[in-house]
Amino acid sequence: MKKFVTAVMLLSLLFTLIPSVSGAAAVAPKLYLNGKLLNSNAEPRYVGQSTLVPVRTVSEGLGFNVDWSDKIVNVSDGNNAIVLTINSKTAIVNDREVSLDAPAIADKGTTLVPLRFVSEQLGLNVVWDKLTQSVHLYQQDQPEVPTTPLPDPGTPGGGSDGSGGSPTDPNEGSGGTPGTTPGTGTNATLTAIDFDGLGSIYLSYGGDIGSIKTEVLHNPERIVFDLPNAAFAPLFTPGFNVNESSSLGEIVVDTHASLQKIRYSLYSDKPSTIRVVLDVTAETPVNVVREDGLIRLDVLAPTGPIVPPNTETPPANGIFKVVIDAGHGGKDPGAPAVNGRHEKEFNLAVALKVKALLDKEPKLKGYMTRANDTFIELDGRVKIANDLKADLFVSIHANRASSASVTGTETYYTRANSKEFANIMHKHLVTATGFKDRSVRTANFRVIKYTTMPAVLLEVGYLSNKSDTAALYTEAKQNRIAEEIVAAMKEYLKVK
Repeated sequence: MKKFVTAVMLLSLLFTLIPSVSGAAAVAPKLYLNGKLLNSNAEPRYVGQSTLVPVRTVSEGLGFNVDWSDKIVNVSDGNNAIVLTINSKTAIVNDREVSLDAPAIADKGTTLVPLRFVSEQLGLNVVWDKLTQSVHLYQQDQPEVPTTPLPDPGTPGGGSDGSGGSPTDPNEGSGGTPGTTPGTGTNATLTAIDFDGLGSIYLSYGGDIGSIKTEVLHNPERIVFDLPNAAFAPLFTPGFNVNESSSLGEIVVDTHASLQKIRYSLYSDKPSTIRVVLDVTAETPVNVVREDGLIRLDVLAPTGPIVPPNTETPPANGIFKVVIDAGHGGKDPGAPAVNGRHEKEFNLAVALKVKALLDKEPKLKGYMTRANDTFIELDGRVKIANDLKADLFVSIHANRASSASVTGTETYYTRANSKEFANIMHKHLVTATGFKDRSVRTANFRVIKYTTMPAVLLEVGYLSNKSDTAALYTEAKQNRIAEEIVAAMKEYLKVK
């Protein structure tokens, strides 16, 4: 019996802008995300020719951090920093001034910002349905340069449309959150994306999907499938699996020789088009099988040499840069331990020991996000690693569960380029702890999601478990853990 892994879409609660129509009643428009009506405790409102919406709803829906200080609102996502001042029509975006259509305002504890500014700065696309006086929004796709088209099996002439040419619109898209934003020519709705854990991807739909356009892109290798005249169903099937990283519209795969990730997004609304992208490590043939209400993509064994996930090359000076992140710190103590201590102490103790060992390695140089009991924002930790152009990132943590019987070691990664590093690290970490092997898992932890190099987050043991805690706070166990973390780095980077 096949075990299906269903793609999850965590629908970010966002709002967007449409200017008010002169003379129209000042009634807030209906707002939709992916075809779903959005409701909020604080309703959007018109101010002049602009619509204002709650900044927390917008920013936190996208995973942004929001901080208030007096009349200043700071919004950041690791790449962008936005500073808003209440009642000011000027904002600061990445150290540059940006004019607003209307100032941010504060009313009864709620801060509202103009939607045009939000849509432009946070990367949203907007569709205004004049007939129903409603706003539909979805996240923008990113363009990509086309290369050679991939022949669609069973279709003569090479191109999936029978023309032998590449798809008319080669842009790949971001794999962002899918949606049912209305568009021209929508004849079908995609109801589910399933992966069987072996090599087949099942696209279930209702309606009529025409000829699928396919394309192969290189550097890195990926295969693109465009489903024309299709949109995501409002009740797109949700599901959960430890191998999913679904808030980005993707499924991480670790059971195939070449396939590493399945990404999906609403690529275009004119005409409405769904894009599915397969990230592979080598030239990989795919059979497309059409059935009634179902498209099956059979991903076969790769035909070309597999590119190792570790494509790191020794830096010019022969020294790899490694960032060690001691989780939590300062005002953020982390999880409480059953012995009365806190997670931040354990994290820092191990991180300092790792740094000391790296200082003895001629080909590795260690950098710490914090070297004492200080608080560093998650985006600040990401920035340290990305600015250094580090080769590896390791975030050290300990876990906690509601049940005192839970024990074990877990290693997390988010992006496909971190998978091999996570597997190697976990092998060494389990050896060091001697705890129950709770496996390598995927999760959208911010520090391993937005760093660009191979990155892992370690949950070394459970501070809610007496046995784990007793071991983790001993000098001997911490030294052993640090030694194996460094050994894993050296194995991955192929450093002797």
